[in-house]
Amino acid sequence: MQEGKIIQSVAKAMRLLDLLASSDRPMTLAEISAQTGWPKSTVHGLLSTMREFSTVAQDNDGRYMLGIRLFEYGCTLSNSWTIIEVAKPFIQHISYETGEAVFLSILDRGEVITLDRADNRTGLHTSAEMGCRLPVHCTSQGKLFLAYMSEQERKSILSRTPLKAYTPLTITTPEALQKELNKIRAQGYAIENGEYKTGLRSVSAPIFDKSGNVPYAIGIIGMFRQIESEQFSRATAVVLETARNISKAL
Repeated sequence: MQEGKIIQSVAKAMRLLDLLASSDRPMTLAEISAQTGWPKSTVHGLLSTMREFSTVAQDNDGRYMLGIRLFEYGCTLSNSWTIIEVAKPFIQHISYETGEAVFLSILDRGEVITLDRADNRTGLHTSAEMGCRLPVHCTSQGKLFLAYMSEQERKSILSRTPLKAYTPLTITTPEALQKELNKIRAQGYAIENGEYKTGLRSVSAPIFDKSGNVPYAIGIIGMFRQIESEQFSRATAVVLETARNISKAL
């Protein structure tokens, strides 16, 4: 969006929501003012207005947090998404069949968001929490989205995305990443080999819409010993078949 079309008060309100969402605890007015660089009076006015609409709330100490209205919005949005309804039985089935954690993801503003998931049989949390944002360059679903989008969109995202090293195996150069994306397009799926978290490996496959775009990805993640194992090969085959079936169902 062009800068001239942005309503600054709305943009600031959204910035406050992002700030509160990223905090692991309620924040004071002074903390919010310090982190945004805005005067306390400006911040207080915005928060007071947002509190009236329940998008922001205050605890007994006067600190600010996200409000219940956002939860209501989220529930309404999730109920309107056909993809979650369609994919859920597939997710549950392949999680039961493989015993591994399964995730359904979408791309938003250059980051991966988990829409739905099923945990593994052990109860060990290896998949991201729903709503969690993940980097694109070192997750299987992120690399999958990069591989299937247009070159212009990919360049735009990577121009503002540092190739941060999360583990010694993270791809950190544009050349190596491009080579990986070419491989993903050729084979039809993406693999994460301990690139985001040491010891975790995942495989993701594309879910196509009727226009041939890839708005969603489904994948399996677990503590596979190696990607060349029979167990991982089976997981790859299951994910590919499931992605094809969900695409048809949509």
